[in-house]
Amino acid sequence: MLHLVYRFRPTEKARADLAEFWRWIADRQLWFYADLDMVLGTRWYTVTIGDDVHCLEHHVIFADEAEWGRYRRAVSVRSQDPKWEKRRTGQDEWYTILDARILTDPPIPIPLPVSEQPGRASDTAALALRSRGLLDRARFVTLATSGPAGPWSSTVNYVVLYRPLRLVWYSLRDARHSVNIAGRSQVAGSIFRTGLTGADAPSGIPIDGAQFIGECREVTADELPAYYDRYYESNFPDPAVRAEWLLPLDEFRTDGPRRFYRLDIDWWWLYDAQRWTQDKHDTRIEVPVAAIDR
Repeated sequence: MLHLVYRFRPTEKARADLAEFWRWIADRQLWFYADLDMVLGTRWYTVTIGDDVHCLEHHVIFADEAEWGRYRRAVSVRSQDPKWEKRRTGQDEWYTILDARILTDPPIPIPLPVSEQPGRASDTAALALRSRGLLDRARFVTLATSGPAGPWSSTVNYVVLYRPLRLVWYSLRDARHSVNIAGRSQVAGSIFRTGLTGADAPSGIPIDGAQFIGECREVTADELPAYYDRYYESNFPDPAVRAEWLLPLDEFRTDGPRRFYRLDIDWWWLYDAQRWTQDKHDTRIEVPVAAIDR
């Protein structure tokens, strides 16, 4: 992952009316990043200790340097629109850019021990339990892939496996998302459920969902029999129903039209239902994959 980090100093106008300043920030967040699909996420922080107290730090998250380059080109194209560019440069009334830098994630995810996660360990445990419930009960995942023809989304019927945490499904090998995965293994996805009641409804809200990023690949010939059995047994526990859906194993071999795919989840964000009940902000909270895996 690549993080573009800016530091901003609020102007006198912003410091004179901080409530209006933050409303402007929230509005800018919506229109500036609209339809910029290469932006995986953004974060805002206020400096409270150290140099430049009360300054802002803004993080923009991309999958890699190529996606950052695509973002720069998209912003350059939009800047040719006088109305859009005037709105963008209006930021000078609110803050001054102090500096910018690029950060990248380490080559492998490095989870913190549960005891060192933000918040109480019990909070992390509860979020992990909720995440497992979502993974176990949802039947479909929407995948976001990218290839020569651009971004693509598709929905597949998955089963979840643990230790390590991964999703498994099969698709036609010439499907657009399958072709994209063959060329670029990193994918994003979302899972959600609706109509929830009782203990299944987080903070009393009838929906739940999560987003994730992970690495996806085709199941190898040696792995195929095991994944084939586990997929059908998990997806169709009733032998009679399983028999109706079971496809011949040869369809997944050599010149067969289908392949099984394995997606290892590296990062996971859960819908922050509690935050919604407090201020109606639609946000996500990161849950360590190590805490979810069992």
